[in-house]
Amino acid sequence: MRQTRLRPAVADDLAAVKALADAERSALGFVLRPALAEAIARGEMLVAEQSGAVAGFVDYHQRRDRQVTLYHIVVAAERRGDGVGRALLQALRAAALTTGATRIVLKCPVGLPANDFYRACGYTLRVTEPGRGRALNVWAVDLAHDSGQVTP
Repeated sequence: MRQTRLRPAVADDLAAVKALADAERSALGFVLRPALAEAIARGEMLVAEQSGAVAGFVDYHQRRDRQVTLYHIVVAAERRGDGVGRALLQALRAAALTTGATRIVLKCPVGLPANDFYRACGYTLRVTEPGRGRALNVWAVDLAHDSGQVTP
């Protein structure tokens, strides 16, 4: 397993992040470069580095009602299985806890393997709702009594 360094994204990460998002277009849809740049500028993106390269990212938004909405999480295909995704979710939980967030919510298209990942990481399936073209599972984790640890 490679050592993973987690940190806030910076403007110089934009090209690598966009390339990761584009590689997962079938799962994510088309992610706009300006939206990624805005997340970086707002301080609402974390990246995982392995061997000096961006191995994954998570972008999110903290709402005024103390909910964190996870928009995208991507791990480079060749880095999957290294614990990068779990590390990113753990870092997101830690960041959310420091701002007083009470929950993290995300939507994932039904049928994607990522649904099993969210369940394994302690997220609870709240509802399945219609989406544009495919149904979406709504996953959430309550942070009210959370220590910041992702379920093993």
